[in-house]
Amino acid sequence: MTETFTLFMLSEFSTRIWINDLLFSHPIFLKSTSVTPNIYLFVLVFGIAFFTAQWLIPQAIRFAHRFQLVDHPDLRKKHIKSTPILGGVSVFVSVVFALSLTSLLLYSYPSIDIDFKIVFGLCSAVSLMVFFGLKDDIFEVSPLEKVIFQIITALFVIISCEIRIDNFDGLFGIYELPTVFSYVFSVFVFVIVVNAFNLIDGIDGLSASVGLISTLCFGIFFFLNDLVIQSVIMFCYSGALTSFLIFNFKKRLFLGDNGSMSLGVVIAFGVFSVITATNGANLVGGTGYFINNASVIVLALISFPLLDTLRVFCVRLVQGKSPFIPDRNHLHHHLTYLNFSHFESTLIIVIYTIIITGIALALRSWDITSHFFVMLFLSSFVYLISWISKRRLNT
Repeated sequence: MTETFTLFMLSEFSTRIWINDLLFSHPIFLKSTSVTPNIYLFVLVFGIAFFTAQWLIPQAIRFAHRFQLVDHPDLRKKHIKSTPILGGVSVFVSVVFALSLTSLLLYSYPSIDIDFKIVFGLCSAVSLMVFFGLKDDIFEVSPLEKVIFQIITALFVIISCEIRIDNFDGLFGIYELPTVFSYVFSVFVFVIVVNAFNLIDGIDGLSASVGLISTLCFGIFFFLNDLVIQSVIMFCYSGALTSFLIFNFKKRLFLGDNGSMSLGVVIAFGVFSVITATNGANLVGGTGYFINNASVIVLALISFPLLDTLRVFCVRLVQGKSPFIPDRNHLHHHLTYLNFSHFESTLIIVIYTIIITGIALALRSWDITSHFFVMLFLSSFVYLISWISKRRLNT
């Protein structure tokens, strides 16, 4: 018995040493600071979230069919059969599971600072948005109720995670913002981002694909700048979203409002965290990556949902309609009018997002105001989609 216990203890000890060597001190991808885990940790996090979602999503699909938590076809929707809407719930539960395991692992290493305030603040906000979105999926809440809840969620994340837009970094010649205006402006931007990701969720894979690219970019940025817990959160979402897309493109599961709005919360958190980190110059060792014009770069990253939302809101207001009344006038709808499939339309938008973000990164040494207007000009070419589509329909 004593020998068995001794063998068990030695096995556990050697396993912990192996994990420590793999995640924290392998010469490949070794960071400049010895207290920072290397890329293997984030690959592990991605994998845990991915495979957890692979197991969980089929259970969620069966549960949704059993209790009729499905999106039924109608005149505005193109799917031909009732489809489960628990994509957001599945993604979030997978993320929480992966994040919990990773936090337990990191907690064993006191040299790594785990900011549980960020974990609690973001997870609480996302969980509330998931359940509110699920309510909207089932009962269709009013636009006013949506906006009020999004404002409350925005304030909760901004205050609990201590992230906000408090500095324009010289954009339009503006630097530090007054405190009250900073909070008001931050809430406004937060609500816009949440709604933007909700509104582009009109074809298979689009919102999740743009979200996947965004979370991967945020995760890499946080990893390079030694912001461990933020990076872990983003790679958790990347893994879960990748798994979700496999089912979504097979039309077996929709993200739903519970998924698109909660994803918007995560993306807004990423945007604000990047801006806060770069403006605050609080990166480890005083150095970092992609610091110049970070606000312009993140705007380029999520430019498609932002520009599409701006366009449809303006068109609806000009037509005397409420900006919150749904229609099929989004840019992704116009791609389908050009006979592109949902997958092809999503792929086109993903390629656009990668190219426009790459250009923004390449021009990051420019004056920030010039950088902003050049990227706005280049991004606006995406509006040609609707122009080409309307010309095709009129001929």
